[in-house]
Amino acid sequence: MKTKQELLDKYKDNKEIHDVINAHYGSKTSLQRPDRTILNFDKESVNDIVCASKLTYEDYLDIQIQTGSQFRGAFLLCYYYTPLCFKGEIETFTEGRVCFKRVCVDGMYPDGTCFEGKEDHVWMSIDGFDGLAIGDCVSFFAEPYRYIKTNNGKKLDYGLRNAVDIKKIDPYEMPTDEELGRQIMNQIICESCYLNEHCSRLDCILKKSKSRRKRTRQSH
Repeated sequence: MKTKQELLDKYKDNKEIHDVINAHYGSKTSLQRPDRTILNFDKESVNDIVCASKLTYEDYLDIQIQTGSQFRGAFLLCYYYTPLCFKGEIETFTEGRVCFKRVCVDGMYPDGTCFEGKEDHVWMSIDGFDGLAIGDCVSFFAEPYRYIKTNNGKKLDYGLRNAVDIKKIDPYEMPTDEELGRQIMNQIICESCYLNEHCSRLDCILKKSKSRRKRTRQSH
């Protein structure tokens, strides 16, 4: 795809996308769409994508739209915000690569609020992980990055590379799916709470208030 008009013509039957492209084409804007995907219009942002040297700007926008929500969301958060730590359980090795059964993520938004997440079946370079065994659990830090994957059409996805500070940990230090689910649910509850602007996120104001009301009722 070579021109803005060709891109607009492709989405002429999708008014929402058509209007968004027309309004922000060539700008520095990054938009979060209703499905929580991010559409980045900055022309320079294509330069940090692996395997994207031949992409035109119009192709870059089109691939983002076509990708939709089919990407590793926990790694997207780490790419746009601040990753703090990764923990993974090694599933297998191939020549030059290691696959994690799952990778758990700890990160932080610009306002200091932390987030958690996980991604399954994550491949990385074996550099730094050699000497470990299948089933080992490790903590590490890594660089989140974007790349183009080409199976089933071109899609934009997020991965991890350049792992450092790799440490073997005990399996119990890896959060379970149930624990991650509770953490994510608590995060959603906190974000929607009417007291969230007055809360440190360390000690729940709402729980204290409920407990105080309960003790008051019991005393009467």
